[in-house]
Amino acid sequence: MPKASVFRFGFVGAGRIARVHAEALRELGGAEIVAWSAGHWHNAEKASGSFGGRPMTTEDLLKHPEIDAVLISSPTPRHHEQTLAALAQGKHVFCEKPMTRTDEEAQAVLTAAKSSECGFYVGHTLRFFSRYAKARELLRAGAIGTLRRVASRRLNAPPAEGRASWFFDFAQSGGCILDLMIHDFDFLQWCLGKPTRIEAETAPNKDPEGWQHAIVHLYFKGGARAEVEGSWLHHRHERSLLLEGDNGKITIDPDDGLLRLENSQGARVIDVPVVDGYREQMHHFLEHLRSGAPLLVTPQDAASALAIALTALQKLGKE
Repeated sequence: MPKASVFRFGFVGAGRIARVHAEALRELGGAEIVAWSAGHWHNAEKASGSFGGRPMTTEDLLKHPEIDAVLISSPTPRHHEQTLAALAQGKHVFCEKPMTRTDEEAQAVLTAAKSSECGFYVGHTLRFFSRYAKARELLRAGAIGTLRRVASRRLNAPPAEGRASWFFDFAQSGGCILDLMIHDFDFLQWCLGKPTRIEAETAPNKDPEGWQHAIVHLYFKGGARAEVEGSWLHHRHERSLLLEGDNGKITIDPDDGLLRLENSQGARVIDVPVVDGYREQMHHFLEHLRSGAPLLVTPQDAASALAIALTALQKLGKE
C-alpha cells in the first residue's frame, strides 16, 4: 500500500482502550478516524460523536476503500479473523494485545503479515513507558551487575466494564494472565530474552476460580528468575518492579511510581521525563507506516509473549 500523508483509520471496537488510542491519534495529528464498529451500535455512534468518523458494520469497515489502517480492540477471540481480513483488504493493522487467543491463530497471522506489504503491529505498550525503558537501559548497562531476581507486580481493580463483560469469560479473555500479565512477559523478554522454563500458581484464598489472580515464575538463561504477580481482584491499580543484581537493585515504587537505583555508588532517584506510553506507541506506529522505521515490538515478539502466557495457563491446567 502506498504511504499516505494522513492515515485514515477505522476502529474495530469502541471500548475504553480504543478511546485511549483515539485520543492519542487526535493529539498527534497526521491521522483521521473515519469509521467505528462495535458490538453494540450505540457504542460506535458514541465514539463517532467524540472522535469523528461514522458508525458502520465491521464487515463494511474492513472493506471500506477510504480506510488505510484498522485499529482492532475487539474481544481477543476476534483478533485473528479481523486481522486476517484487514490485511487481505490491504489495510495496515494495529491490533491490541494479546495478538490472538491461541498459538495456532498467532502463527496464521504471522504468515499473513509476512506476506503482506502492510504494516502490522501489536499493542504491547509497556516498552514505551519511560521508567520501564530506563530500567532496562540501566540493567543492560551493568548498573546492578549480574541480574539475579526480578519481581514484577501488576495488580488491578476489576475491569471497569463490569462482570457481565467478556473479560470475565475465561474462554474469551484468558483471564489476568493472558490479558494483563502479558505486558510484563513482553517487558521481561525484551530485557532478558525468552524464558527457558515457565511455572505458574494461583492464589486460592484470593481467587477460588483460579484465573483472576496468579503468580508466574520465569527462568532465564544465565540464572535470573522472575516472579510476576497479576490480579483483577485488587482494591486499586498497583504497579511495581524490582530488578536485583549482585551489585545493587533497580526499583519502580508502587506508591510514587519513581525509578530508583541502589548500588555500590549509593542510592538515588533516577529522573526520567514522564511520557504517555500510549501516545509514544501510536507515534511509533505512525512513523513505521510513514518511513518504514523498525518496530520496537515485532509481530514475532507479540507471538512470543502470547506463547509465554499460554504456557503459564497450561501449567495451571487452564488450556
